[in-house]
Amino acid sequence: MNAAKRIKKMMDESGQCRQLAVLKQLALALELKLPFELAALVQLDASHFQLAQQLLADWHGQHHIDARGRLMERLLAENPALMRPASVAVVQRSARRPATVLASSA
Repeated sequence: MNAAKRIKKMMDESGQCRQLAVLKQLALALELKLPFELAALVQLDASHFQLAQQLLADWHGQHHIDARGRLMERLLAENPALMRPASVAVVQRSARRPATVLASSA
């Protein structure tokens, strides 16, 4: 079973624990390109640390996209403040850029 599926299954079965919280933070950081405190990984037991390594490898290799999507849906449902509509992000980015004027070649 891939890392994203295993984390989602852990969420379904055990609800919340400190080790699972670290894995969830790591998944959110990878997907949303958020900062992540690597020292949190040192606090994981061996099996959770291996799962974190597998998650990193899967993300780096662009593997298991469907499972990652389902995990992210679940994580974002738990953290609605992290969701931003794409249109808002585009408007904010374009507002920071200076307007360009296209010269006609006529």
